[in-house]
Amino acid sequence: MKPDTVDIPAQNNKPKILFVDDEPLVLEGLRRSLYREFNADLAEGPEAGLEKVKKDGPYVVVVSDMRMPVMDGAEFLSRVRILAPDSIRVMLTGYADMEAAMRAVNEGRLFRFLNKPVTAEDLTLTLQACVAQYDLMRREKELLEKTLAGAIRVLSEVLHLANPVAFNKGARI
Repeated sequence: MKPDTVDIPAQNNKPKILFVDDEPLVLEGLRRSLYREFNADLAEGPEAGLEKVKKDGPYVVVVSDMRMPVMDGAEFLSRVRILAPDSIRVMLTGYADMEAAMRAVNEGRLFRFLNKPVTAEDLTLTLQACVAQYDLMRREKELLEKTLAGAIRVLSEVLHLANPVAFNKGARI
């Protein structure tokens, strides 16, 4: 990896997105409308979605429906946050339930909440914003790691200059 680039999970230079819904036709429609710009992976239901996150991740973005059997989208995205904390999470729902929306945002720490039907243009713009956010978070994390390593190196050198005998004893220990 070059120092000025970030490792974005992608196939064929397209960001890797996971769509989770209990309706196979909705999933296929999402894939068809986004195939030019994104590598869309599909999971029919939350259990299949969690398996994909575990086996095929990491995903740049995970988009979930809210109302699904067994587990709703808020719980699913909350679990995704634990399994893949760097993935950006988006809720796509046909129901404007304010309590469910708040729970999804709070538990899943969502980046966006979209209502169905969503146009391909709006979804594409949202996913582009998600990819930009993912890129920003990864760059920030990389910068913090490099800064911490540099600070430790400088402190070690200062300690060595200030008291070489104590530093050598500490290094041996």
